[in-house]
Amino acid sequence: MKKILITAPLRQDVKIFLEYQKGLDALEVPDGFSVSRFFVVNDCEEVIPYIHDAEYVTVNTGDEYRKTGDNHEWTLELMAKMSDLRNRTITEALTGGYDYWFSVDTDLVLDPWTLYRLIEADRDIVSEIFWTQHWCNAWEHDQYSPPREEWRKPGLYKVGMTGACTLVKRRVFEAGVDYTQIQNIWKALRGEDRHFCVRAACAGFEMWVDTHCPATHLYTRAEYERFKAGRR
Repeated sequence: MKKILITAPLRQDVKIFLEYQKGLDALEVPDGFSVSRFFVVNDCEEVIPYIHDAEYVTVNTGDEYRKTGDNHEWTLELMAKMSDLRNRTITEALTGGYDYWFSVDTDLVLDPWTLYRLIEADRDIVSEIFWTQHWCNAWEHDQYSPPREEWRKPGLYKVGMTGACTLVKRRVFEAGVDYTQIQNIWKALRGEDRHFCVRAACAGFEMWVDTHCPATHLYTRAEYERFKAGRR
């Protein structure tokens, strides 16, 4: 039996988290695999009563995290702390004997067949795509590059960088890849996913994105309201 850890740092509006958790509950798990969940709850105690079927730890970074109408407000300090939180989830996967680490940001609602497709892809690092207006969670190089139009068609595509909804095999972490900031590029590449991807590429791993089961990105309360309206 292969073991998968579904995990993420958790600092989220309760209503959005509930939709996220419903998506996890509905995931189809292939035969021969088992799934567990683990969250690092960061300054978000109000969501704890709603967590089910998951282990969690709590941390208090003491940072203010804000959203505008369309954007997350990130600082270099916040991104450094996010690297630490993601590394905490990797440690949990390694010490728990998991074969796969599936990091799913808590503002995503997954298609039920997402995990099935990612396992079927059989890549060391593979993400499921999601779209936020005209950009997505995969790009080819540097800080960001425009998505390819073909990524809107169902398929499996090699990319330069990716994140946020990513299945990773254990051997990637055993090779030393993690989210720790690379000190001589930490201002040039903003975001912990970039540092993970640079480390992975240097260690000889390829990155891929699957586009068969796009996730829904509830990145603002307005997107949440539109999502709920569409389901009524």
